[in-house]
Amino acid sequence: MTSKQNKHPFAVAFFSLLSALLAGHAIYHYFILPDQVATHFGFSGNPDAWGPKTVFFLWYVIITGLCIVMFIVVNRLLRPGRLSWLNIPNKEYWLAPERIHDTLHYVRNGMLLFGSGNLLFVLDFINQSFQVSLGHASKLDHPLTTLAMYLLFCVLWVSALYRRFGRKK
Repeated sequence: MTSKQNKHPFAVAFFSLLSALLAGHAIYHYFILPDQVATHFGFSGNPDAWGPKTVFFLWYVIITGLCIVMFIVVNRLLRPGRLSWLNIPNKEYWLAPERIHDTLHYVRNGMLLFGSGNLLFVLDFINQSFQVSLGHASKLDHPLTTLAMYLLFCVLWVSALYRRFGRKK
C-alpha cells in the first residue's frame, strides 16, 4: 500500500477539529452554565425537564466520547484480513487484492466524515440546549432543521456508498 492510499488528511483533520471543538465547548460551558440546566425538550423545543449540570455533562462526555472512540476504532479495524464484518455491496469484487486498498481508503474517509456529521449533529443540539440554559433562548432554536439536515446527510452518505459499491466497475 502506498502512503498516498493510506492517508486521508481532510477527513482526519475535520474529525479531529470537531472532537477538539466538542471538548472545548463542554469545558467552556461547564463553567458558565447555572447549576440547573435544561435536560429534556418537548417536540416544540420547549424545555420540560431540568437537572444538575454535573449529571448533564457526565452524559455529554460519555456520549460524545463513545461516539469519537467508536469512529476511531472502526477506522482502525478497517484493515486487510480483518474485514469479515464489513458489509458493502459486491463485497468480493471490491475487496479483491487489486482493489482492496482503494476500497479501504474510500471507506475510512467515509467513516471519518460520517463521524464528523454525527459530531456536528450533537454539537448543534447541545449548543441549542446551552442557549436555553443560559437564558439566551426560551426554547431550542431550530431542532427540526437540525434533525432534517442530519437525516439528509445520512441519506446522502448511504447513497454515496451505494453509488460507489453498488455496481462493479
